[in-house]
Amino acid sequence: MYFLNGDRIYIKPEHGCGTLEEQIESCLLKLLEINSGKQIFKLNYFVDTTSQSDYLELQEKVTKRVSELFAAKIIQTFIAQPPLTCKIVVEAFYYDPSVWEKKPVGNGDCAAVFKNGEEQILIGNVQSKSGASCKTDSELAFADLNSIFTESGFEIRHIIRQWNYLENVLGFDGDEQRYQEFNNVRSEVYGTSFNGTGYPAATGIGMNRGGVIIEFVAVKGRGFVSEAVDNPEQISAHNYSENVLIGDDCILKTTPKFERARYFAYKDMKQIFISGTASIRGENTIGVDDPALQTEVTIENIKNLYSGEVLKKLSDENLEPKYGHARVYVKNRKDFSVIRKTFKAHFANLPVVYIIADICRKDLLVEIEGKVVLE
Repeated sequence: MYFLNGDRIYIKPEHGCGTLEEQIESCLLKLLEINSGKQIFKLNYFVDTTSQSDYLELQEKVTKRVSELFAAKIIQTFIAQPPLTCKIVVEAFYYDPSVWEKKPVGNGDCAAVFKNGEEQILIGNVQSKSGASCKTDSELAFADLNSIFTESGFEIRHIIRQWNYLENVLGFDGDEQRYQEFNNVRSEVYGTSFNGTGYPAATGIGMNRGGVIIEFVAVKGRGFVSEAVDNPEQISAHNYSENVLIGDDCILKTTPKFERARYFAYKDMKQIFISGTASIRGENTIGVDDPALQTEVTIENIKNLYSGEVLKKLSDENLEPKYGHARVYVKNRKDFSVIRKTFKAHFANLPVVYIIADICRKDLLVEIEGKVVLE
């Protein structure tokens, strides 16, 4: 990761690899070749499997294979979102061990603390795939998150970036809408923790299986600066009216607790975490059934988050924004070509991965997230 004096890269299999197993092995061998100097500490696998049992088997096999290839413990997340150009894409995160001391949390498979003097960064993930309701999986996942934070000496208020992957995000458990169930649990867990500082930047997105996965980045130490960033063209998600919260028969409906973006600075490294962003103005969807227009509006919303006006409020320095990477979530495979064409018209050859995933509203066709480095 950038603020760990490292980076993130996307690894795709060699052309010609056929089966999923062959593509996974191709990606892992590529990672082994480049894992020198700055070291890999986290791997995200964007992949789909045909069943829950195949998903669990994949987790077990790949985790074992990674332990054979890499001496150090590596945090791994298996996200059931099919890439659009191959069977698997691996997202690899690096850090610089000459700057940061890494300390695994628990068994080291799900989280680690990075220390540089008094500054500490906690990175990891939790998952619950009980097969019960989204509410139950959300509660179990957040309980595990709280355990990790307690062990590490962190508090919920230290979270600055979060990713929330929900199986069947648009579905229902009886009368309870699943994304709304997650939002209700998140609101309860957060409580008043973020009063005065704003919520984390976050993405809430669907996946085909796997229950609930929560990824997080949390920081503590006086050397860090973290500040919420807003888009004047959008109502903050945590201020949405009930008109746009889905699930008419839901007993409880709390708002999604996240900010549109978050500025983060450490020493001379400055960046903006861009939350999952879609074609919403005010609180309403723009461009229903029009993937090109939705992509344009989404990109305009993103650019509003690092406009000159925003940067002036964040720092007295003359900061130049440079978009670092992106994930583009595509609802329908048939829209991929037009979404990619529109994205490339704005960001050219920016490192990007295109993934099929349900988005949190039925009428949203695309969602984009990423980071902006400020130099």
